[in-house]
Amino acid sequence: MSQEEELVFEESQQGIKIVIWGPTLAGKTTALSLFHAIKKKEDPESVYNFLKLEDKATERTIGFDQATFGLGGGPGKGFKYHLFTTPGQDRFKSMRKIVINGLHGLIVVIDSEKARWEENRDSLKELFEVSGDKIYSGDIKIAIMLNKMDLPVESRISAADVGRLMIEAGVSDKLRDTFASTFEVSCLDALSALRDAWNKGEWNPKQRPQAVQRIIQPIQMVIRDILISELQKR
Repeated sequence: MSQEEELVFEESQQGIKIVIWGPTLAGKTTALSLFHAIKKKEDPESVYNFLKLEDKATERTIGFDQATFGLGGGPGKGFKYHLFTTPGQDRFKSMRKIVINGLHGLIVVIDSEKARWEENRDSLKELFEVSGDKIYSGDIKIAIMLNKMDLPVESRISAADVGRLMIEAGVSDKLRDTFASTFEVSCLDALSALRDAWNKGEWNPKQRPQAVQRIIQPIQMVIRDILISELQKR
């Protein structure tokens, strides 16, 4: 791990840490990039950094992506929250274990393409192998993004299929309530809506395009739930 990466992990201990987990090419980096772009547009003083570690030839994540944001106070002040993505390729399994360590919140990205069923199942299995105890205990706040809902209906699974996917992955029935709220999203549609609104100069934080809001909402929900939990502990 480079000095830059070590610094990011050290800083992540100073606030709350949320990990975006899912199979390769499911949309993790795009979701984080969209969230970062929105925050930079609407509240630039809350944005600290955005680090992308990717293969320049394939533009695929080879380590992790990470962004840090603040809740009030401006740069250097206030409470920080850190969003990480995990690399999806099989060869980065050891890196995923490092990235997911010490998390407070989790965004599980599921690829809705039917052909990716096995990759989704294996990704869920691995997630519970490395963090199952914390997830079962309820210590980790969770949301699910079912991405690529722009695909034709016949080519994708629905939110109703997520339960069956969990069963095949060996996830306990006790988690059904935790995973009851599945956010159907399309990173592709969100990117298109974002560019269109910005090009027309029609951006309004209170009236974000629905496709964009669908990406923002689960992340904001997990942040809120973590903060509520932390306040209750105090």
